[in-house]
Amino acid sequence: MPIQKISRQELLLKSISTFREKGYYRTSMRDLAEACGLTKGAFYHHFSSKEEVMKHCLIFSCNWFKENVYTIAYLPKLTAKEKMSKMSQKLLKTFTTGNGGCFFANTVIETSHVEDTFKGILKEYFQEWESAMVFILLSKYPEVEAKKLGKRTIVDIEGSIVLMQLHGDIQYLQDSIDRCIELC
Repeated sequence: MPIQKISRQELLLKSISTFREKGYYRTSMRDLAEACGLTKGAFYHHFSSKEEVMKHCLIFSCNWFKENVYTIAYLPKLTAKEKMSKMSQKLLKTFTTGNGGCFFANTVIETSHVEDTFKGILKEYFQEWESAMVFILLSKYPEVEAKKLGKRTIVDIEGSIVLMQLHGDIQYLQDSIDRCIELC
């Protein structure tokens, strides 16, 4: 059977979805291959290990958030409230599309106490998010307060995602997003 044609982006997106739903340790290379419509052998043609797949998935996702979500914070023609609203709505859509909540938070919870393989990428993701939040909040608050509120807002959103997943109720996340927008 010939190797299936699949773009790298499509392969990563399907792998992210699988990791997001099943977690890193409960996902096998066979699971990833099946999600991509490939045999396990064909999947190994693209990646040599599950760790390598996860690393590329995290980098891809981190870059996606930087380019598609966090850049909103730095748009010069929008007010702080418009920036926060647009960024928050994009986060809401991202965290509620598919199953699994936040890919990054899931990975932190599952892997950080076991190994530090992915910690650098995970820290980068949250730092980029915090920087974007602080940049927006600096229009209304002094730097120390903006930093505190930026961190608190991320904690609020991530906690609401956990409760949303547990209860199957998007309102937890929607309320957190609303609180975030009210800061501006």
